[in-house]
Amino acid sequence: MRVVSKKPLFIRLAQPTYGAFLLKRNHITGVDLHYLSQLKPPYLVVGNHAHTLDSFFVSAALPVHVRWVAGAYLFKLFGLRPLLERWVGAISKQQGRSDLFTIRAISDALKQGDIVALFPEGTRTWDGEPVGFDEAIAKLIRMFKVPVVVLNLEGFYGLKPRWSEKRRKGNAYLRCLPPLYPDQISQMTISQLYARLQQDIGFSYRKWQEQNHIPYQSTHAAEGLEQVLYLCPDCHGVSTMKTQGTKITCSSCNFTMELDQYDRLHLLHGKHPLEDVANWHAWEQSYMTGPEGTTLTFPPDEGVLFQTGDYTKLIVLAKRFRLSMEKGGMQVTLPDNTFQYFPFDAIQSMIINAKNTVELYHNNTLYRIRIQKRGSILKYVEMYQAKRKTLQGGTL
Repeated sequence: MRVVSKKPLFIRLAQPTYGAFLLKRNHITGVDLHYLSQLKPPYLVVGNHAHTLDSFFVSAALPVHVRWVAGAYLFKLFGLRPLLERWVGAISKQQGRSDLFTIRAISDALKQGDIVALFPEGTRTWDGEPVGFDEAIAKLIRMFKVPVVVLNLEGFYGLKPRWSEKRRKGNAYLRCLPPLYPDQISQMTISQLYARLQQDIGFSYRKWQEQNHIPYQSTHAAEGLEQVLYLCPDCHGVSTMKTQGTKITCSSCNFTMELDQYDRLHLLHGKHPLEDVANWHAWEQSYMTGPEGTTLTFPPDEGVLFQTGDYTKLIVLAKRFRLSMEKGGMQVTLPDNTFQYFPFDAIQSMIINAKNTVELYHNNTLYRIRIQKRGSILKYVEMYQAKRKTLQGGTL
């Protein structure tokens, strides 16, 4: 049974046309989606987040209409607010910050009998492994007192990793897990519910590939990897990795690895082999934020967009600048050598959204900083997160 009573006209037109095209083009198969049509609204739909088009894929495949919780920055882009609010029924969420408006909007939608969908991780995975999410999600689910359905987006990372410039050919599966009902939720402590959600939502592409061994083919498979692999395992150079085709090479020491169609890495030149992107990424995070990381020198990145904004709009401050990592923060330097410094201890939140862009709140003011296509904005966020943990521990 297909639930269409609350489905907007725009979705009714788009689902069998553009939606069907997306599913066919990307070889996406739905598994056990009958759970959704058999469940009476209202309820929540949650899942892991791997592909830039995840919400489109899910909406195209599901037998029910869902109202998505979407990043607030999308509502500030010209022409998108009416589309998201009126035609799609999306709910705005300021990523990386507590948002009482969003909580109320979700609660109101559920009270109206809607189905609300969100990605608790809040951001796409960079390496195929779980991003993680805060225990507050478990508390919210307890508060809403509605069923929860978890979707596993299997192989979506393989179709086009976050860092990738080209789509790949391969199969993906949208798997629906059995619903978790309010009476089951009420019998769990917050810690138990949080652990259950982490287990169900925390999808590991690496483990899934070990079990299924599904190829994702592209002659450009490694291109863009320098966005996430910003540190060389051999010479420890920062921002020295370059990609072409299926290979990633250090411009300083010629360390070279090749990425195969199963996202495994193979050493071609150098001393330190690494299994896959997740393994490399975990190593560089540990190294950069450890004692050895204090000696690293970070070359500046070329910036292409510097903005500030409020709830409704974004204002462009500059389109040419340098972004540099300093010991205690980040600095934006304009062509006239004036600069704006963002100390890590004065940043309330920092997340990455589309197109190599970091969005941060500094002294309660919103800023967005975008760097060139193959630069690594990720290293700034991971350094901020490491400094934040140190500050919270009271040792800095």
